[in-house]
Amino acid sequence: MDNEEAMRIIEAALFMSSRPVGAPELGKLIGVAAPGFVADRIEALRGMYEAAGSAVEIALEDGKYYMRLRPKYVQFVKDFAQTGEISRHALRTLAYVSKNDGMKKSELCKRLGSSIYQDVAELVSKGFLSQKKSGRSTLLSTTPKFKEYFGQQ
Repeated sequence: MDNEEAMRIIEAALFMSSRPVGAPELGKLIGVAAPGFVADRIEALRGMYEAAGSAVEIALEDGKYYMRLRPKYVQFVKDFAQTGEISRHALRTLAYVSKNDGMKKSELCKRLGSSIYQDVAELVSKGFLSQKKSGRSTLLSTTPKFKEYFGQQ
C-alpha cells in the first residue's frame, strides 16, 4: 500500500469514527505497526486540510485523533447537526426505562441509584425521554424520537 492510499484509509476511518482514534489502531487498518509512520500520515492529512482552507480539521486530543468542524464554522451550521451521542451511562438508563416504559423516576432511582437524575436530564434534553408528574414522583416514558432513532416503529 502506498502513502496516498494509507492516508485515504486513515482519513476514511477518522471520518466514520464517532470517537477519537489512536495511531496504533489506525496503523492496524493500514498494516503498519510503526506509530511514527502513522503519525506522519496523519500530520500530512492535517496539513492538507489546513492548506485547502477546509471547514473540517483533524484534531488531536490525549494522543488520539478525530475529525471535527473548525470552531469558527459551528455557528453557521449547528442547526443541521443531529442530536449528539448519548453517554454510556445514560444509554444504560435509557435501556432500563425502555424495557420498563412508563416507570416512575423514584423507582428507577431505587434500582439504578441517584446517578440517574443526570442521565434523565440528558435524555430529556436530547428528546429520548419525556417526563410527566405522577403524584410525588415523575413518570418517565420513551418518546417517538426514541422509537425512530432505535428503529422501533
